[in-house]
Amino acid sequence: MKRLACRCTRWCHQVYVGLPALRPFSCVPSASAVRTSHSFTPGSILPGTVEVSKQRFEELLESEMVHFARALRPHPMTLQQILHLTDPTALRTFLLEELPIRYARRVQLVESLPNWKSYPSMRMIRSLYADAFRRLRALTQDDKDSFRSTLQDIKRRNANMLFHVVKGARAVRTNKSFTDEQVNRFLDEFLTARIGTDILSSQYLSITRPDSPTSIINPECDPVAVVRAAANDAATLCRHHYGWSPPIDIVDVGQVRFPFISQYLNYIMFELLKNSLRAVVERYGSRQVAEAYPIRVVICGDDDTVVLRVSDCGGGIPLDDMDQVWSYMFTTARPACEEVAAANACSEPEDEDSDDDGVAPLAGFGCGLPLSRNYACYVGGWLELNSIPEFGTDAYLYLNRSGNGQEALRTDVDALPMRGSLLNGSYNGSSCDSSGILLATE
Repeated sequence: MKRLACRCTRWCHQVYVGLPALRPFSCVPSASAVRTSHSFTPGSILPGTVEVSKQRFEELLESEMVHFARALRPHPMTLQQILHLTDPTALRTFLLEELPIRYARRVQLVESLPNWKSYPSMRMIRSLYADAFRRLRALTQDDKDSFRSTLQDIKRRNANMLFHVVKGARAVRTNKSFTDEQVNRFLDEFLTARIGTDILSSQYLSITRPDSPTSIINPECDPVAVVRAAANDAATLCRHHYGWSPPIDIVDVGQVRFPFISQYLNYIMFELLKNSLRAVVERYGSRQVAEAYPIRVVICGDDDTVVLRVSDCGGGIPLDDMDQVWSYMFTTARPACEEVAAANACSEPEDEDSDDDGVAPLAGFGCGLPLSRNYACYVGGWLELNSIPEFGTDAYLYLNRSGNGQEALRTDVDALPMRGSLLNGSYNGSSCDSSGILLATE
């Protein structure tokens, strides 16, 4: 085992070769600091150093990212498990191993696209995730302040990620490098993986919030309250664009409560109600006529499943278009311009971005339904549409009531075993049975 160190006036790096790939690391600034610094556990630093160039260091970092993406598996979670992750130290230890794997896999997914370097959006995405990988790998487990600020900064820098990835995928499709089916499969995998990363990061930031630490998951989510808030927002948006809004009736059956992320449910219901409002307005044309055709939301459930149905009399979706409504390449509305899309399309559920008038467009991006289905499917739910041509549409949202649905993650069958387990409230930080390249950066 060798320790490689580099010293110069502007930067320094330390590289450990042959150590377990998942142990934390730090930068050693000088030879004297090597003797006095104890960032590693006793016995982990062996005598003997060699100097490496910055280019060589970057090559080793890239090698480690490839190793994480191809040889290590992410750990699928459930909402119940995440809800009970309330120990910041244990969660921080887990995330320092888990998040780099997920970011490395996202980098690999981008690199799987043909000629990905030809697309500015794809280059930006790859750069952001590679930077997140390297920054997390540079942290130690006991540096809680740096870890929290790093997570916050990564989330801030990735705030427009959804727009960039959809824009980049559409550019790939425009150049006929991918078919619509391939683009949709890529976006589904990419965006579904992103949901889990975002939830885990948000959970840590929530439970370490100084003023009111709490979980990002509401253990007693009230779907009626969420639907009412989404209906109010959708109606306000409809009035802005059309001058009026059809009525929305909300029917509560059974006082359902269940563990869920309120922002995600709000996003799904907002998208469904927004579509129904537009359909009714454009079909009937006046408030007086539309009063007889209210949009109706029914909320009910049994011990296992929560069901929300949105029904409208907006004329339905042509049956020939039903298979296309789940495509990121398809919209029934007049497509919005790319400039406005940059501020609004595919915005995160917790962020309500605005267009140049300060209000989001009502339709035209083709992201709402497929993204809503991703959020539903993430923890074992699903979303389906039934259309009655020339009459209306029913949307059915089914959600796991117990919160024990495992997140939908792609795991390679030939990957190494998952490292630790948080299922019993403890964490085993043992590394996989594999040699790896452990890097340190400034």
